[in-house]
Amino acid sequence: MAQAQEKEIKIKLIEVKGNARIDRMTILSNLTLNEGDVFSPDRVQADLKNLYRMGFFEQVDVDSEGFEGGIALYFVVREKPFLTDVIFEGNDNLEKDRLNDALQIKTNTFLETQNIKRYVKQIEDAYEAEAYYNASVIPVIQRLPDNQAVLTFLIEEGDQVYIRNIEITGNRVFKTKEIRKQMETDTYFWLTSWITESGRYKKEQLSFDTERIKDFYLNNGYLNIEVSEPEVVLSEDKEWFDIALTVTEGEQFKIGVIDYQGAAVFDTEALSEMTQSKTDAIFDRSQMRADIAAITDHYGQKGYIYTNVVPDLRPNPGSRTVDVTFHVIEGEPVKVREILISGNNKTRDKVIRREIRVNEQELVDTKALRRSFQRLNNLNYFESVNLVPQRVAPGWVDLDVEVKEKPTGTFSVGGGYSSQDKFIATFDVTMGNFLGKGQLLKFKIQTGRRRDTYTLTFREPYLFDKNLSGTTNLFSQTRFFGVYDEKRTGGDLTLGKAFGEYVRGSVSYTLESLEITNLSTQLDDDGETVIIDRRVPQRVRDQEALGETLTGAVGFSLSRDTRDFFFDPKEGGRSSVSLQYADTFLGGNNAYYKVIAESSRFFPLWWDHVFSVRGRFGFAEGLGKKDLPVGERFYVGGINTVRGFNFGEAGPLSDTGDPNIRGEIVGGNKQLFFNVEYLIPLVKEAKVKLLLFYDYGAAFSEGEQIRRSEMRESAGIGIRWISPVGPLRLEQGYNLDPRPGEKRKIIEFSIGSLF
Repeated sequence: MAQAQEKEIKIKLIEVKGNARIDRMTILSNLTLNEGDVFSPDRVQADLKNLYRMGFFEQVDVDSEGFEGGIALYFVVREKPFLTDVIFEGNDNLEKDRLNDALQIKTNTFLETQNIKRYVKQIEDAYEAEAYYNASVIPVIQRLPDNQAVLTFLIEEGDQVYIRNIEITGNRVFKTKEIRKQMETDTYFWLTSWITESGRYKKEQLSFDTERIKDFYLNNGYLNIEVSEPEVVLSEDKEWFDIALTVTEGEQFKIGVIDYQGAAVFDTEALSEMTQSKTDAIFDRSQMRADIAAITDHYGQKGYIYTNVVPDLRPNPGSRTVDVTFHVIEGEPVKVREILISGNNKTRDKVIRREIRVNEQELVDTKALRRSFQRLNNLNYFESVNLVPQRVAPGWVDLDVEVKEKPTGTFSVGGGYSSQDKFIATFDVTMGNFLGKGQLLKFKIQTGRRRDTYTLTFREPYLFDKNLSGTTNLFSQTRFFGVYDEKRTGGDLTLGKAFGEYVRGSVSYTLESLEITNLSTQLDDDGETVIIDRRVPQRVRDQEALGETLTGAVGFSLSRDTRDFFFDPKEGGRSSVSLQYADTFLGGNNAYYKVIAESSRFFPLWWDHVFSVRGRFGFAEGLGKKDLPVGERFYVGGINTVRGFNFGEAGPLSDTGDPNIRGEIVGGNKQLFFNVEYLIPLVKEAKVKLLLFYDYGAAFSEGEQIRRSEMRESAGIGIRWISPVGPLRLEQGYNLDPRPGEKRKIIEFSIGSLF
């Protein structure tokens, strides 16, 4: 025993060398050895591993030397390089942010050199996702003083590789063309692929496409459909991909017996009414999913938000039928304990809370939850909105309302071009969520060759915290027609109220002045006397003779709006009717009434395509011996009514008395027009869409019947973009039956704030 004790070596000193950024005490705290302990090679090895586990060092060694009757241990560390920047060179087609997202490397931390190969692979994968399959990446670590480092990736992108051919074999029931329609993967087409980004090979997307093909067959009763793994072949010159798929269709099945198990809240008859799948119908998996959604949604409206419906399919190959049992797991009704709002740094809680259609201490209603999301989204204050019920106790949830705010105030000074107003300059200050109270304050100046406008608007959506809205406008507008100017100045006050969830009514009062000036003149036949240009309509001359007139009018409107998102609707619709009545006892010297009825409807289709229809009818008439003021007439033609025509051109023109001189637009007291549109997403992330449209309509004068023979037609194509500064429209309309003096096609462009 005495001999064993004589061999013990005590550790008299433990020290650290080579550390620069990592504190000495931090390193020592990760050691199990302490000064005074007996030296143990096993414990030294264990401490070396502990230091490596810290993740700060690329090399750790230990030295020892005799010291005061024992030994001194020196842990010598070499810190990993401290990464100060990541640089990409040669990335012409992928932005730095896109590559950073792929890597997720943090700067101002230690560089994990062992991960560099993985970083290279992630960059290559990012390029492959954009069809760059020949990209090469070389990493370079540049060492700087004080052990700092810059990581540079030298990138040679190469060319994009596109899909040349997609071959599908084994299909007997459906044509290859029908199957190809189910796929997002498509072949390259030189005319459109540079816009739509079609024709690129994306492995993940192709995998999803095989599932879409299966869904297509399953939705048509083919339960045993099989789709092979895609065979993807890169051409020898590495410029094209050829893709081959094989389908095995099997037999078509019909629905046999439908049964419901486990339901207590609703009986079998009620559940059967909720489902559209019926006995002897072709089996349709998409319809069955819709049936499950309908059942769970019906339960959800009664507070059973955790109801689960599991279908059990039992195929009968002999009769080619499939029996279906819906197993309903009801759970229990759930109430809301609290509504918890987060993420609103600017917007006040009450602005969010008043849009939520679920109340605390009441049963959860999934339909009301969806409507709450729509209302919050339609505020346009938030980048994202999430409503998540969180269980807190049996039968209780907290509703977490998580929002991410976006800027709602804009200031812009600039210029632009509108096909209706020609060149325009704008100055615009908009605060869409003024002081976080949900109020709107907007000041706008717009000046151009066809129009000068000055507008100040304030809107309070919940006046006195009641279900009332108040809006006031002050405006001054001058429109420059070809042969005269029209100036309108005034203001209005509008009070609105919601009736239920989708219906809204309003009453308004408007006071404005109207003046016609700058009538065009010309010399008479003797070249001396100045007369009014014969192109000036007679009713405009009459209006000018009255001088400045004043209109006091009350307005009433009623609307129903079920659109899912006001600024870019995909489903729902809006219908409205409005009446404006002006008379001398309301503070002016004009007397007339105007009625406008309008309806639009949006239909979601496949792949986020949207089909929409819109119709508008208007009628106005002077009262007593008063004529309808020029400024209140209907002008049909232009980007907001019937495209393919200049402003007001799809309506009556003045009679010049000379067939060789085309008259000026005079507007009508009646209008009727329809718009049919088909929207196709081009770049979903940027909200860029391709538009196809057909317009039909016209304006008509007093005493003139609305006749089909006088309705004007146009069709065209365009681009829509919900840009950061507002909706952009670029549309080319073709006049399908041009008359003398009319253009065959007109390109129209406008951009403005959503308001």
